[in-house]
Amino acid sequence: MSMGALKFIVWTVCAVGLGIFLSSGNVDGRTPLQHMERTWKRTVKPDTMDRMKDGLEDAYEDAKGAVSRSTDAAPRERITAEDRAAVDRIIAKKK
Repeated sequence: MSMGALKFIVWTVCAVGLGIFLSSGNVDGRTPLQHMERTWKRTVKPDTMDRMKDGLEDAYEDAKGAVSRSTDAAPRERITAEDRAAVDRIIAKKK
């Protein structure tokens, strides 16, 4: 057995052992995973997370709409009539 395989087996056993301890070990009457969950629920406000999630979903929908728009549609006109007239005057002066 090579050294790489031995390292892999040792790290895998350590990771599995840590996972078992986190899910079933007893620290002050609770598992470490339960302690982490309680701390998470106390420090992270669910309404903040929900608002962030809604904002991300809205941004995703906007981006999806912009990307999936057909290319046959003409681009939106962003130049006002006053701007167009000013450009026409500048072009007329150069001729």
